[in-house]
Amino acid sequence: ILSVFSKGIIQKNKKFKNLHKGKSCYLMGNGASIKYYNLKEFEDKISIGCNGLFFHSHFNTINVQYYYTGHPFLYYPYWRNNYTKNIEKNVIGALYKDKIRLSENVSYFTSLSNYFGLKSNNIFYLHHFGKPFNGYADSNLDHHFTSMSNALSGMLGLAVYMGFVDITLIGCDYSFYPQSNGHFFDYGKFPDQFAQQPINEEFIRAAQKHADLRVVIPNENYEGHILPHITYQELTSDIPEYKENFEIVSKADLLSLNSTKTTYIVFP
Repeated sequence: ILSVFSKGIIQKNKKFKNLHKGKSCYLMGNGASIKYYNLKEFEDKISIGCNGLFFHSHFNTINVQYYYTGHPFLYYPYWRNNYTKNIEKNVIGALYKDKIRLSENVSYFTSLSNYFGLKSNNIFYLHHFGKPFNGYADSNLDHHFTSMSNALSGMLGLAVYMGFVDITLIGCDYSFYPQSNGHFFDYGKFPDQFAQQPINEEFIRAAQKHADLRVVIPNENYEGHILPHITYQELTSDIPEYKENFEIVSKADLLSLNSTKTTYIVFP
């Protein structure tokens, strides 16, 4: 029933099919490695962002044209908080909405479940309709978008559908080894983790059938777990320099993030 009634909504996404065929792009996660990077060094290509990237103070200076927030039922006044498991006022959804309103030039992709909670000309809806992931050739923005497991799988799904053939991952810290923990908007440094099994392996290997992928690492203490890697300095000729969260995120945004009842640690 959902598939039938949403057909017209979903098929609007067909305009993105191979829109950037043969081009290069960046996928920007929210990992702590971003604290070492000057995001202005990544203005040369189209970027696909996700989740809380728009809290970074340089968000409006980089070429983010597409954005993925796949959380279901994220944009309603009340929600079941994934962290407290309680039904409560949706502070983080309201915060995300405010950021989206400030960037009308960005095309935002979100779960179809958010259709009645978030509407604008730059909002586009996705759903898997219960179909399991079976590779990106079978994950379509205008039909069954099966790669909605997490932010990286969703961004890869957008990039492949749009025809990008050269993809560089930035701030996707589970894609290198050891894995860096935390977000760029968290305070402080967190211990690395040493997961031997590559994280998101299924999605990364599936994407490699359609595009060349690499991951940016902050320094030689890390390496790509599956993917080839390149250091930030090799890619940009800029020396990585650690910045604390309050240097790259406004105080107002840190205060807002602190009120969301999540696991974010934004103040010491």
